Amino acid sequence: MLGNLGVRYLIVTGVLTDQCIDSAVRDACDLGYLVSLVTDACASLSKARQESALANNRGYCRQVTTEAMREELARLG
Repeated sequence: MLGNLGVRYLIVTGVLTDQCIDSAVRDACDLGYLVSLVTDACASLSKARQESALANNRGYCRQVTTEAMREELARLG
């Protein structure tokens, strides 16, 4: 559906970074989407799991903070 709408970029946030978020980021990347993961707008059950998940999916997405994403979107209008 997103492809049919011409969507190319995804911004991902949510819970269970080491499970749902990681799978969504990798799947989206494999499907050709350009993915931005907002690192401080997602969470895992522990700090160690969060850090591990973020380290593991760095090659699949661009990782940004909420503030950096907000500034970027504001520049776009």
